[in-house]
Amino acid sequence: MKKIYFLLVAAGMVLGMALSSFGADGVKPLIIDVRTEAEWNNGHIKGAILIPYDVIGEKIGTAAKDKSKRIYVYCRSGRRSKIAKETLEKLSYKDVVNLGSLEDAAKTMKLKIVK
Repeated sequence: MKKIYFLLVAAGMVLGMALSSFGADGVKPLIIDVRTEAEWNNGHIKGAILIPYDVIGEKIGTAAKDKSKRIYVYCRSGRRSKIAKETLEKLSYKDVVNLGSLEDAAKTMKLKIVK
């Protein structure tokens, strides 16, 4: 009985770690770093893509054709990601989440910062 309980707990922990990098629907989330390329090169969230906030309106179509899909954005402090979120909403993207800073985004999404 103890072995079964241990296996169930271990399986739950592995599943939890695997799902932490995916959304509740099991689909990998679209995470966009809206900082500069130099900032990106100093560290970004694993799995994120770089689209600077000042060109996100022009470039978003290559990353997100489905305007109902959830999009996460982050920057250094939250200011540029707020602007990016507003830009995307003006383009009729329905589910845009401002994660704030790089550190806050990594913590919220339970993902590592990589270089």
